[in-house]
Amino acid sequence: MNKTQTNHMRMFLNTQEVLDENTTLWSSIPVLLNVKNNFDELIQRIEETNEKTVLRSEAVTASKASVLKALAKKCTTLAGTLQAYAAITGNAKLAGEVKLVESDFDRARETDVEALVTPVIKNARKALENLADYGVTEAMITETETSLDDFKALIGQPRTIRNQAFAAMSLLEELFDATNDLLNNRLDPLMIRFKYSDTEFYSAYERARTIVD
Repeated sequence: MNKTQTNHMRMFLNTQEVLDENTTLWSSIPVLLNVKNNFDELIQRIEETNEKTVLRSEAVTASKASVLKALAKKCTTLAGTLQAYAAITGNAKLAGEVKLVESDFDRARETDVEALVTPVIKNARKALENLADYGVTEAMITETETSLDDFKALIGQPRTIRNQAFAAMSLLEELFDATNDLLNNRLDPLMIRFKYSDTEFYSAYERARTIVD
């Protein structure tokens, strides 16, 4: 919420509080009860929508960096073991396919990470029966695959979150307009009756309806 919306929201909540504290005075009037329910619903929607306007892309970026770091460690561990296996068995082709170090992940674009990891996973699984003495297990390969899947799932999320936040901001403006329209054109006219029948309640309502900058 911007400053203007925050000030209006404070007014909405103050108005809601006054009405809630004096339910017995107006709840027997069906039209007024219906308008109040609509008012409550709009306030709830504003609060829920406002949560979506908060940018959380920074948290996703931090999570992505953490997942990538874990993936790099798991993958380079497998790659190093495969390189040793390739050297011992004289398999130059394998050595070339799994030549990978941790710094490669720092230089790679996000969309290229899968291409770095996949050959290592593929060759580790293919040679798994021969890698028992090297300490490689199916679980190690699966953990690397899981980290890769986790990383792929996070790619693009910061932009998605920003887009969702901007969409929520537009909806928030519409909700504020709708709530002000409800107050100005429906609730305020209905409340005039209390100006004469219950001046204390009406005065409290008027004070609550004041927007303080």
